[in-house]
Amino acid sequence: MDIDALHSTLLSITVVSEKVRAAAREMLSATGDAAAGLGKFLCEVENDLRIAKATLGGELGFSWCPRCWPPELIATDLDGQLNCPVCGQVSYEQAA
Repeated sequence: MDIDALHSTLLSITVVSEKVRAAAREMLSATGDAAAGLGKFLCEVENDLRIAKATLGGELGFSWCPRCWPPELIATDLDGQLNCPVCGQVSYEQAA
């Protein structure tokens, strides 16, 4: 599999996770007791997708945030600093 296909896979996982979260919020606000079970299930699905994304990213050589769980992939900004999109608190020294 080439890097473009792997990148596409990571983006797909992210999009699915965001769609699940948005749909869950809409459904949870409209239902009663069943919402608690559905909410727990959807949180588990979201965590599983985030772990899958982090695992795939790790296999590709990307770095993980040492503070987040499930792991989040970190990126380098234009200044060369590593940043976590979730907590935003990763410094270069911490991730190295």
